[in-house]
Amino acid sequence: MATVKIILDKRKAKPDGTYPIYFQICHKRKTTTRSTKIYIPEHDWDENSKSIKKSNPSHKALNIKLKKDYADFQSQLLLANDDEVKIFLNPIPIVEPIIEEKKTIYKFAQELINQLRIDGQIGNAWVYESTVNALKSFHPEDITFEQIDYQFLTKYNSFLVGRKIKHNSIYLYVRTLRIFYNKAIKSKIVDRSLYPFYDYKLRPEKTKKRAVDLITLKKVSSVELPIDSAIWHARNYFMLSFYLIGISIVDLSLLKKSDLKNGRVSYKRRKTGKWYDIKLHADALRVLHFYQNNSEYILPLVDPVVSTEEQMIRGIKSKTKLINKYLHEIVKLLKIDQKITTYTSRHSWATIAKKSGFSIELIAEALGHEYGNRTTAVYLDTFDQSVIDGVNEKVIALLN
Repeated sequence: MATVKIILDKRKAKPDGTYPIYFQICHKRKTTTRSTKIYIPEHDWDENSKSIKKSNPSHKALNIKLKKDYADFQSQLLLANDDEVKIFLNPIPIVEPIIEEKKTIYKFAQELINQLRIDGQIGNAWVYESTVNALKSFHPEDITFEQIDYQFLTKYNSFLVGRKIKHNSIYLYVRTLRIFYNKAIKSKIVDRSLYPFYDYKLRPEKTKKRAVDLITLKKVSSVELPIDSAIWHARNYFMLSFYLIGISIVDLSLLKKSDLKNGRVSYKRRKTGKWYDIKLHADALRVLHFYQNNSEYILPLVDPVVSTEEQMIRGIKSKTKLINKYLHEIVKLLKIDQKITTYTSRHSWATIAKKSGFSIELIAEALGHEYGNRTTAVYLDTFDQSVIDGVNEKVIALLN
């Protein structure tokens, strides 16, 4: 005959310090257990009465359940034959369905950030990280995509405004959150019907004009500065960016000697992945002449001891801030009532080209932008490279 005992299994405690209560079934020297799904601290167990002590706040309800289940087991075994008892001792295992954990926004975003780093898109990884940090400042607890609705977005916007975050920074955070949501829909993490951005609209504000006029650019390019000083190098990098049709400082820093061939420079822009092929004007060659070194890079802007690409980009970003600091010093020296940064070269090139009468289509192609309808653009021929070279040469010539 089978017997049933109630035991507190003290062999292994759960992380919260509680132990499981089991029904122990014995029959013909074979033993098995059944879980009661009750877990209590050891000090709440009365070994003599096989019951839960009054020290446990739920002792009444738990003891009632324990006694009922114990009685049910006894009655089943009392009426069972040997074959049925064997089923108790060797139950057919029940395969529990695997319930996939709901992927939260923070977990999903981290996966996207990790992939961006693998793909070498460090800048986008930083944007995603700043978006997550901004959202965590508003909602520290983990959050699912289903929790993002119109009311949530409105409160989030008000929170950021209250923290004096600039409008275009708020726009960037919300736009990136929308990117997360769109990617989550494609990954079947959230249903498209819950999409909250149909009704919630946020547009960027127009920023102040970043371009400077030709007269200002002439002053910057011709002002006398101590040769080989930090401010002199900063002006060189700025002007070289202008001569190369507004190349970014990151791309300029990463130019290698192998990118220079037959009087041209060829490189792929990190931000867009688009390839550029630019003729080196005499003024650009004059600047490059100052930077003869043994490094694989043309300019001394890449730290040679960094071990990862991300550290390298961080180093360049840090040097970009330093360049901008010296550009500000030049502005003060020239008593110019206008801000100049490394971005100014690209905007100034486009503005000067436009005022010189070149078409927007031609300027857009020189800058690597798409102009007009994308579908229509597929059927149009691109401008001959010599045409782009001619535009750049005429824009640079205006400075001389």
